[in-house]
Amino acid sequence: MLLLASGNASATLAEAYLPVLVMVVIALGFGAFNLVASWFIGKRRPTDVKLEPYECGVPTVGTARVQVFVRFYLVALLFLLFDMELVYLLAWAIAVRANADLPGFFAYSTVVMAAYMVILLVGLLYEWKKGALTWT
Repeated sequence: MLLLASGNASATLAEAYLPVLVMVVIALGFGAFNLVASWFIGKRRPTDVKLEPYECGVPTVGTARVQVFVRFYLVALLFLLFDMELVYLLAWAIAVRANADLPGFFAYSTVVMAAYMVILLVGLLYEWKKGALTWT
């Protein structure tokens, strides 16, 4: 039997998470009920105007099958990769600050972060050399 950190023997872990489980069941039940109720109550009278795609009040022009360059997706993925780098860097900085009293933690975490940054720098230089960052 798992006990909570408070040391209360009468409150087990299952009892502690019971309100969370009840809330999840209520949320899922509410969503399912609304989907089923709208299916039965709603009117289904499709017209040409209703079936037309809505584009923020602007009439649609052309087809939705427009060719998009692969370079756009590549730049977007590279942005996500290097944007996540900043998230990890921030998490590392918070961890170093929180664990400053542990002996050797700063040196170890700095070496690990330096290796991570070197790997990212090598990837960035490779992408730069291949021309993935030039838009033209």
